[in-house]
Amino acid sequence: MNSRRNDFDREERKGVSWWYVILTVLVVFSVFLAMSVVFVKYDRVKVVKQFGALTGTVFDEGLSFKAIWQGTESVYIQTKVYETSENPDDSDADYTDYIVTAQTVDGQQIGITYSVRFEIPRENAASTLRRFGNMKQIVEKVVKAHSRNLSRDLVQNYEAGFLYSGEGFAKYQESVSDVLSIKFEADGIKLVDFLLRKISFDTDYVQTMENKQIAYENITTARYNSEAAEYEKQRQIQLAQAEAERTRLLANAEADNIKILADAEAYSLQSQGSALKKYPEMLQLKFVENLSDKAVFLPSSGLEWLMPTP
Repeated sequence: MNSRRNDFDREERKGVSWWYVILTVLVVFSVFLAMSVVFVKYDRVKVVKQFGALTGTVFDEGLSFKAIWQGTESVYIQTKVYETSENPDDSDADYTDYIVTAQTVDGQQIGITYSVRFEIPRENAASTLRRFGNMKQIVEKVVKAHSRNLSRDLVQNYEAGFLYSGEGFAKYQESVSDVLSIKFEADGIKLVDFLLRKISFDTDYVQTMENKQIAYENITTARYNSEAAEYEKQRQIQLAQAEAERTRLLANAEADNIKILADAEAYSLQSQGSALKKYPEMLQLKFVENLSDKAVFLPSSGLEWLMPTP
């Protein structure tokens, strides 16, 4: 009986040992699996490293696998924003920094705030990582270095008064954007936008510019009023001249009309005189026609003129 019990105990211990082995294998497998699985978010890629060196393999978003002795380094391919401002802690940009101070060509001290929107193309992820390091170092060595330096250097080509105007603001932004795009491309980074947010001037300078603007507007208004008054004066003169010309034309027309009527009357009388000379009896006929229904005595002879009876 003791022999049977010993055999049973021996078999039981053997079964437990196998369970330990299986459990150990599962644990080791799980650990190896966990060390091999790589999860990549949608906004980045992961570059594989092996013994400190970049292999050139790039994992896109989703699930990937690597050897347990390999590591990865994240590189963001989604558009990121580097921004300078007076209060960096209040900004929601990906990378924040303080305002850039600079000086214009005419010696005015200014402050410049801007935003740089940039991307790292997937195909440049490994080379950019190799040249500059991780994302923080890429921003520090490329985005920050180039943008702050160019914004400070290029503003020295402009006068403060020109930058104060809308035209100067836009031209300066365009000039920085053009050069920055070239610099970024050389370093494997794509510039999406350079957005100039604000150029801050000294308070006294701003007041001076505002006073100049007010003076200019007053001069413009006065010039406009003067031109308007001169225009009204000329308009009234032209109206008076037009009225005088109208009166003259009407008078000439009236005179011409009277002359025409007089000429017609004279011609009519002349025609009648000529007719009477040629036909004297027409005078008697005319006289008779004018008598109408009045009674007259016509003597038989000796009268030159006929008179109506009273």
